[in-house]
Amino acid sequence: MSETAIVAGVGQTIGESVARRLHRAGYDVGLFARSGSFIEQLATDLGDGALAVPTDITDTEAVQQGVEAVRAAFGPVSVLVLNATGGGGRPVEGASVDRLESMFAVRVSGSLACVQAVRDDLLETGGTVIFSGTTFADGEVPQQIEWGAVGPATSGLANSLGAALDGVQVTYVRIGSRVVPGEAGSGALSASEVADTYLDVIERE
Repeated sequence: MSETAIVAGVGQTIGESVARRLHRAGYDVGLFARSGSFIEQLATDLGDGALAVPTDITDTEAVQQGVEAVRAAFGPVSVLVLNATGGGGRPVEGASVDRLESMFAVRVSGSLACVQAVRDDLLETGGTVIFSGTTFADGEVPQQIEWGAVGPATSGLANSLGAALDGVQVTYVRIGSRVVPGEAGSGALSASEVADTYLDVIERE
């Protein structure tokens, strides 16, 4: 029987690559994103074992409904990849409270909502949670003020969840370079390389 994964925040770089890599490795994959058109096309492309579930992870009820749809289709969730970002930060003169609150709602509150929705499954399966993180969680980020606040908060959430969920692996992956859909180069990481790393984290003892 295949294991079940949910990738929350499926876009055209990391999210798509992770979904494709997990599906290729034999996982059934639930695809969460605010916009349904991209994930529906991706699910069609992947075929059996992929389910598109348009979901805004800042809506706790929608998250619960999305998890229930994936569980009904594939069974208990053993892998959760939290990849939604909420946009980029700005220098202090352009930073805004609204942007900070929006990013926090996605990266922190939304991530917690997703984990809570699959908590029982993760505990049952000894599952894995992966946060697509950033080196902006380390130290000062003067050009990305909002990220300078939200990054450490997300990393702190991951650390706390790792301590709270006995037997569940929770990993915050610090990504320090731009990630591109195609080949790596010019200081950029390939999304497929990131996806390979995530699979390694999921399947290691």
